[in-house]
Amino acid sequence: MILCDAGPLVAILIARDAAHERCTQAVRSFQSVKMMTTEACLAEAFHLLGRGGGLRAQGGLWSLLRAGKLTVFTPTVNARLRTGAYMERYADRPCDYADATLLVAAEDTGLRRIFTIDKHFHAYRLMDGTALEVIP
Repeated sequence: MILCDAGPLVAILIARDAAHERCTQAVRSFQSVKMMTTEACLAEAFHLLGRGGGLRAQGGLWSLLRAGKLTVFTPTVNARLRTGAYMERYADRPCDYADATLLVAAEDTGLRRIFTIDKHFHAYRLMDGTALEVIP
């Protein structure tokens, strides 16, 4: 299983996206690996897909969910509150709520690989100092 940010979800579903080729190649390399995202990233992806490709693009995301290729992390109340600690810790970087939910998901699930096109994930560390493996 690999954590997945909103950006790659949009990129693989909209062919004209600047990161489409890079992200579809990455998906091919871990084709048998399932992806996990968070509600915040899912909402962001649906929003961006709606703007960039309408219902058809959003339908592609629904297909990933229905097929079980994409699952959604369900945080505890405590996990949801810990996102604030990451947002404060990385206030000098663009660590928004969606990014912070992925960091909490990494902590809680033990997953250390993340599929993202956001370069700032290279700088993020979990609270114990662990770095994530950023793909692609």
